[in-house]
Amino acid sequence: MPARRNAKIPPRALKRATMLWSREFTERVGRDMAEWGGQEFMEIFMNFSYGGLYDRSVLPQKTRELCAVAACVMANALPQLRTHVQAAWNCGATKREIMEVILQMLTYCGAPYMLQAARLAHHEVFPTLKKGVKASLAPSGTGAGAKKAAAPPKGRKR
Repeated sequence: MPARRNAKIPPRALKRATMLWSREFTERVGRDMAEWGGQEFMEIFMNFSYGGLYDRSVLPQKTRELCAVAACVMANALPQLRTHVQAAWNCGATKREIMEVILQMLTYCGAPYMLQAARLAHHEVFPTLKKGVKASLAPSGTGAGAKKAAAPPKGRKR
């Protein structure tokens, strides 16, 4: 698919997403998704996730993001865990609350996934969080700012 420089994010999705992350981050994700699958692909995702599920008023946004953190730990979805730890922070969750949710997943997914999540939150995400400043790093391992892996030395396979 050709790259889309100015992917048009649906207004409702853009409004909710920029409450969770910065506008720059949201637009970068929109551009990546449009590049991966086209404008319609991006719109379907944005409308369903940000303009739909994340825009419901049944749960407070902080609770919703703590649920997303738990789900990411369970799925071992580390790039998404980075962004949802940031969104939970942006919605008022404390580092202690985020770590408690990660710890609670020990029972459901086991120590390896829980430990990877705790390590990532503590060493990679928490150092970037500042009180009163909206967190908004690019998710690692995606087109939204990821660096390409270096080629292995000659004669070695990845």
